[in-house]
Amino acid sequence: MVRKILKFMSEDPLELARIANKSFIQLLTDGFRLFGKNWIKIIIPISLFYVISLFIRIVLLVNANWDLILLEAIVNPLANVDPSTLTESQLNVMLTYIYSTWGIDTLNFIIGNLFTTLGLCSVSMYLYKDYLGEKTSLTESMKGAFNRKMIAVLLILALAIPLGNFMLVIPAIVIFGFYIFSIYTYQLDNNEMSIKEAKILSKRAFWKIIGTFLVSGLITLTLTTFNQMLIEIMFPVSYSTLVSFYDPANLRFDLIFVYNLMNNIAFILFEPLFICLLTPLFIHMKARKKLGYGYQRENSYQRVYNPPSQPEYVEDGLYCPFCGQHLDFKLKFCPSCGESIDFLTK
Repeated sequence: MVRKILKFMSEDPLELARIANKSFIQLLTDGFRLFGKNWIKIIIPISLFYVISLFIRIVLLVNANWDLILLEAIVNPLANVDPSTLTESQLNVMLTYIYSTWGIDTLNFIIGNLFTTLGLCSVSMYLYKDYLGEKTSLTESMKGAFNRKMIAVLLILALAIPLGNFMLVIPAIVIFGFYIFSIYTYQLDNNEMSIKEAKILSKRAFWKIIGTFLVSGLITLTLTTFNQMLIEIMFPVSYSTLVSFYDPANLRFDLIFVYNLMNNIAFILFEPLFICLLTPLFIHMKARKKLGYGYQRENSYQRVYNPPSQPEYVEDGLYCPFCGQHLDFKLKFCPSCGESIDFLTK
């Protein structure tokens, strides 16, 4: 099925050019349409992964959260005390509280990112094919998503990003921007499609990726905040009551789970928005690379190359003599290595 899609993309230069020339606003519009069209289907696996991650986080961290609550009761009164008057034991308690908070947040982030990445990977190829007009099954796409190549994607997006987030955030943004396309590329049946390929495509769309994330993030955050305010009004739960849920003497896993689920229901419902907005952008960048848009090597006497609006397809293809990249179109520059190959097309 994937080979059929790649063949479709390479043998229809007009369609490739149309996708490659779309503006960022047009791509976002396509993403919202994709979201409206496929929400009912993709919400099931994505929400399932979120619920599983929520359950695991509650079970694994419930005791750690209780210890943190006890530490917080000690640390809070110390916040208004002159630091120079604190004893060594008090300072140790404050440091323990800081490290415990950091550790719990990190584990929460890693587990959450792990299952979020699994959810995105499970539906990415379905959305990819649907956007290209290919009839496909969500079940088939999900089966193809779970393979050994996914491990590298999980290590980068589920482990490296949370760790980078706690190092002034910037490393996490860079990793996210450069490797988020890997949720598609690792599944494509093509030797060039890999983690490296994801980085090549992402580098030329870094700010568009960040923009896409901000658009989906702001919408989701706004709705989640509104949902939490509504829950507090309709089902008010005092802090002392919430703390009692974690008390080992009367531990209530069920109430902790329901409380967290209710507060995040808007996030769960709109979590698929990001992958829907990202899919048109990925296909757009893939089409631009296929046509050589912006992949030529710049130098002093040549800095801009505008590919033809209707690229000429070569039935048997061409091979770049410099890097061996197979080309389906007559281009002036190799989209892989950037060398001039104009002499091959004359």
